[in-house]
Amino acid sequence: MKTILASLYFAAVLALVAAAVGNTQLRCEGFGCMGIGVAWFAWAFAYCLVLGLGVFIRSQAEASLTKIVRAGWWLQLATALGVLVLWISKRLG
Repeated sequence: MKTILASLYFAAVLALVAAAVGNTQLRCEGFGCMGIGVAWFAWAFAYCLVLGLGVFIRSQAEASLTKIVRAGWWLQLATALGVLVLWISKRLG
Protein backbone atom coordinates (compact mmCIF):
# COMPACT_ATOMS: atom_id res chain seq x y z
CA MET A 1 0.00 0.00 0.00
CA LYS A 2 2.82 2.41 0.84
CA THR A 3 4.45 1.69 -2.51
CA ILE A 4 1.21 2.59 -4.29
CA LEU A 5 0.92 5.84 -2.32
CA ALA A 6 4.54 6.77 -3.05
CA SER A 7 4.01 6.08 -6.76
CA LEU A 8 0.77 8.07 -6.72
CA TYR A 9 2.57 10.97 -5.06
CA PHE A 10 5.37 10.97 -7.63
CA ALA A 11 2.84 10.80 -10.49
CA ALA A 12 0.93 13.72 -8.94
CA VAL A 13 4.14 15.76 -8.76
CA LEU A 14 4.82 15.04 -12.43
CA ALA A 15 1.26 16.14 -13.23
CA LEU A 16 1.88 19.37 -11.31
CA VAL A 17 5.02 20.01 -13.33
CA ALA A 18 3.12 19.39 -16.57
CA ALA A 19 0.29 21.67 -15.46
CA ALA A 20 2.73 24.43 -14.53
CA VAL A 21 4.36 24.22 -17.95
CA GLY A 22 0.92 24.25 -19.57
CA ASN A 23 -0.19 27.24 -17.52
CA THR A 24 2.84 29.23 -18.67
CA GLN A 25 1.73 28.69 -22.28
CA LEU A 26 -1.76 30.14 -21.77
CA ARG A 27 -2.65 33.37 -23.55
CA CYS A 28 -5.15 36.02 -22.57
CA GLU A 29 -8.48 35.73 -24.32
CA GLY A 30 -10.30 38.59 -22.67
CA PHE A 31 -11.97 39.39 -19.35
CA GLY A 32 -8.63 40.63 -18.02
CA CYS A 33 -6.94 37.24 -18.39
CA MET A 34 -9.28 35.77 -15.80
CA GLY A 35 -8.87 32.25 -17.18
CA ILE A 36 -5.15 32.28 -16.48
CA GLY A 37 -5.78 33.36 -12.91
CA VAL A 38 -8.29 30.57 -12.41
CA ALA A 39 -5.85 28.04 -13.88
CA TRP A 40 -3.08 29.17 -11.51
CA PHE A 41 -5.46 29.16 -8.55
CA ALA A 42 -6.45 25.58 -9.34
CA TRP A 43 -2.77 24.67 -9.71
CA ALA A 44 -1.93 26.22 -6.33
CA PHE A 45 -4.80 24.34 -4.69
CA ALA A 46 -3.66 21.05 -6.23
CA TYR A 47 -0.08 21.86 -5.19
CA CYS A 48 -1.15 22.19 -1.55
CA LEU A 49 -3.06 18.91 -1.68
CA VAL A 50 -0.13 17.07 -3.22
CA LEU A 51 2.26 18.67 -0.73
CA GLY A 52 0.08 17.41 2.12
CA LEU A 53 0.09 13.95 0.55
CA GLY A 54 3.86 14.13 0.27
CA VAL A 55 4.29 15.11 3.91
CA PHE A 56 2.06 12.24 4.98
CA ILE A 57 3.83 9.71 2.79
CA ARG A 58 7.26 10.97 3.83
CA SER A 59 6.37 10.42 7.48
CA GLN A 60 5.11 6.89 6.74
CA ALA A 61 7.67 5.83 4.13
CA GLU A 62 9.86 2.83 4.60
CA ALA A 63 13.57 2.95 3.88
CA SER A 64 13.10 1.48 0.40
CA LEU A 65 10.67 4.25 -0.59
CA THR A 66 12.53 7.26 0.78
CA LYS A 67 14.45 7.88 -2.46
CA ILE A 68 11.36 8.24 -4.66
CA VAL A 69 9.52 10.28 -2.03
CA ARG A 70 12.54 12.54 -1.54
CA ALA A 71 12.93 12.97 -5.31
CA GLY A 72 9.26 13.90 -5.60
CA TRP A 73 9.60 16.31 -2.68
CA TRP A 74 12.54 18.14 -4.26
CA LEU A 75 10.92 18.17 -7.70
CA GLN A 76 7.78 19.67 -6.20
CA LEU A 77 9.71 22.35 -4.33
CA ALA A 78 11.80 23.15 -7.42
CA THR A 79 8.63 23.53 -9.47
CA ALA A 80 7.18 25.97 -6.95
CA LEU A 81 10.42 27.94 -6.92
CA GLY A 82 10.48 28.05 -10.72
CA VAL A 83 6.88 29.24 -10.87
CA LEU A 84 7.62 31.91 -8.26
CA VAL A 85 10.70 33.15 -10.15
CA LEU A 86 8.70 33.24 -13.39
CA TRP A 87 5.88 35.19 -11.73
CA ILE A 88 8.32 37.72 -10.20
CA SER A 89 10.16 38.18 -13.49
CA LYS A 90 6.89 38.84 -15.33
CA ARG A 91 5.73 41.31 -12.67
CA LEU A 92 9.02 43.23 -12.77
CA GLY A 93 9.55 43.13 -16.52
